[in-house]
Amino acid sequence: MNDERPDSQEAPDAGVEGHSGAAGPAPEAPATATPVPPARPGVVVRARRAARDLFVTVALVGAAFVVGLLLFNFAIMPRFVHHTAVVRVPDLVNLTYEQAEQLAVRGEVTLSRAGERFDPGVERGRIVQQDPLPGTPVRGRVRIAVVVSLGEEFSSVPALHGEPRRSAELLLERAGLVRGGVTRVPSDDEPEGAVIATDPPAETVLPRGGRVALLVSSGPGEQAFAMPDLVGREITRVTRQLEGQGFTVIVASSAVGPIVSQEPAPGARLTRAETITLRAGSRVIR
Repeated sequence: MNDERPDSQEAPDAGVEGHSGAAGPAPEAPATATPVPPARPGVVVRARRAARDLFVTVALVGAAFVVGLLLFNFAIMPRFVHHTAVVRVPDLVNLTYEQAEQLAVRGEVTLSRAGERFDPGVERGRIVQQDPLPGTPVRGRVRIAVVVSLGEEFSSVPALHGEPRRSAELLLERAGLVRGGVTRVPSDDEPEGAVIATDPPAETVLPRGGRVALLVSSGPGEQAFAMPDLVGREITRVTRQLEGQGFTVIVASSAVGPIVSQEPAPGARLTRAETITLRAGSRVIR
């Protein structure tokens, strides 16, 4: 029959449009997500159990640390640190070293000698300084370093005879002494500015800082004489003798004969710068 189609003929694609009967491109298949297989109940339980065990372990370790810290601080450390009471360092100043040693034996104190120094306010052999200071709070056995006094320091006056004044002052300073007053006097033996003597004299022992006065030469001085008794001597002869020695003589009278008065008086201090006045009488000297 003419209306029957052969079995081998494929039916047209229902999804193809067009009246021309031409075949179009095949449509893309819709995207489909890959299904995940459901987790097994045993794995979830084991994970939760591991997290819980870790939390418990951390909590136990933290609690053990806190308990150990409290136990160490309040039970163990007091046996080593707080087993002795707080004491105060005794006052050893002005005690002899032997007295301080006896005190150290009775108490928990160790004594050590740190040195010596001069101190005019503390007797020789007594403690002048200590470290730690008296009254310092300490715990346990304490070591105290002490300085012992040598007492007041003394110096010997150096020999300054013949030294220039400046040099003498430096020598006094090196000896720990202080220059006192300075007196200038004429001297034919020492040049100007040289020390003639000291007060107190050389080798005198003085406390350190003591004063020493200086006697300093002002150079050669005028020669002094004692005025002789010239009364009764012949004025002309005496006048020639005095003028020959460098004195200035004034004759107050025109008479030639024995001297009846003189100035300066007999025994007075006389220098060549002074004038001698003589007066003669009228009687003749045999």
